[in-house]
Amino acid sequence: MKVADTNKNISYYAADLSSSDEVKEVIKKISKKFNAKLDILVNSAGWCPVKPVSEMTIKDYDMAFDIDVRGLVDITINSLPLLRKTKGVIINLSSAGLYRKGPNLSMYLGAKAAIETFTKVWALELASNGMRVNAITPGAIKTPIYEVANVALFLASGEASYVTGAIYSVDGGMSI
Repeated sequence: MKVADTNKNISYYAADLSSSDEVKEVIKKISKKFNAKLDILVNSAGWCPVKPVSEMTIKDYDMAFDIDVRGLVDITINSLPLLRKTKGVIINLSSAGLYRKGPNLSMYLGAKAAIETFTKVWALELASNGMRVNAITPGAIKTPIYEVANVALFLASGEASYVTGAIYSVDGGMSI
């Protein structure tokens, strides 16, 4: 949000993605501000409980899947009418942890696995509308995450016009 606050060409709206009412309100604001059009949707929210399954509660599961999966699905569904008008791009963020699993991350990685499946299926479903859907799987990055931003910019650009259903790892080789 710091960058957006310094650039009048960048807009953002904060919402609790586990609330369908808040998601719909954000889409309404975007629709009004941008003449019912949306070019790019980046689904980047996530919550990661770090503890073994033996210490998990169903509330941990609910929160991980509400934020990481349900929120992504809800905002995507509600954004589709705006994205169709522009033949928009959807970029989902998953996790490199899916390819290099570790203990104590079952809820987080389970949710992120769902995101990769949605990415590939939605790429197939939305291609007939001229839309593209891709995902980025960031790893642990100790920088301001410019690497991820550069990949997102590429995927959102016309340079990636023939790229859909792809999963881009930005993890310094962690997943291999």
